[in-house]
Amino acid sequence: MSKIIQIGKHSVGIGKRPLFLPDIGTFFNQNMSLAKEIVNKLSISGVSVMKGEILHSADICLKENSGEESYWGHCSGEMQSEDYRSLIERKVISLSVYEDLFRYSQNLGMEVVVSVYDFAGADFAKDIGAVALKIASSNITHQPLISHISKLGLPIIFDTGHSSLEEVARAISWSKDVADSEVIVEHSPLGPPHPVERHSLNFMNALGAVFDIPYGLSDHHIDDEMLYAATAMGASILEKGICPDDMGDEQDGGHALPISRVKDVLVKINNVYSGLGKSTRELRHDRVKYSSRMGLVAKHNLKSGDEINLDNVTFAFPAKGIGTECWEDVCEWKLVENISKGQPISWHQVHALAT
Repeated sequence: MSKIIQIGKHSVGIGKRPLFLPDIGTFFNQNMSLAKEIVNKLSISGVSVMKGEILHSADICLKENSGEESYWGHCSGEMQSEDYRSLIERKVISLSVYEDLFRYSQNLGMEVVVSVYDFAGADFAKDIGAVALKIASSNITHQPLISHISKLGLPIIFDTGHSSLEEVARAISWSKDVADSEVIVEHSPLGPPHPVERHSLNFMNALGAVFDIPYGLSDHHIDDEMLYAATAMGASILEKGICPDDMGDEQDGGHALPISRVKDVLVKINNVYSGLGKSTRELRHDRVKYSSRMGLVAKHNLKSGDEINLDNVTFAFPAKGIGTECWEDVCEWKLVENISKGQPISWHQVHALAT
């Protein structure tokens, strides 16, 4: 399978700079002025690809007995519960409104990656120029949807949260059987209030190794540290929910990044990646080798004929004469001239032992 995948203008995969995917999701709660404000701030922060989702119909959820959605209220510090159907209904917006939002993003120079939940949303995303589609972890067993989006010819991001390796393998197989789609897998750890130990970032690397494809992180940590750790571990994509600064106890707000912090986080991600460098050390040709190394120095006033040994010699920066790396060579040699205390000992001042 491909180790490098093209997502719009970005080459994503092993050895490439990770692609930061700030996800505006449905954090704007049908408030399109707020949505555009978030998108505009993403652009100002230097984001080149933004992520959204297409939630255009509440009928993806049963009208009755749909169950409850529980999520962490990071302001109250308590779990919140909400009827799942009601939650969806207060977040859906029409495809025409989504088109306006995504066109606005594109006009600001940002490409768009989209999570889709049904055929209509997937086709719409393709039509408006999305550069990749995401399958949420809740749909990793949705064979009809996976097969459908695989035919659209876009890279697919599989969120693997709450999924077994067998389920992930089956989903990838469905996508490959239809159109040999380009695939990325995301590790999606549990969010708050679960402890940080449950993040298990090593499993992210395991996903990449098992399926031999690019891998990334859908981050649900309460802060930003996991993004930097994942960068250092070779993640190809870094997805993070982005919310208004005053989000309150909203669904998924407990692990979202306030919009005002995006620029700083993006800079740090790039710095961490750049800091990884190469697996070899390149030495500067103009380095002053001996300025940071010790050399041999007279411990006290020495006379011609005195021996080079630890009674007569000490070591000091910088190496103006014989360097410490030559100690085994010159130990027990004789001086051929007097040297004052504290002065470097040079090669012309010593005489080798007869062999």
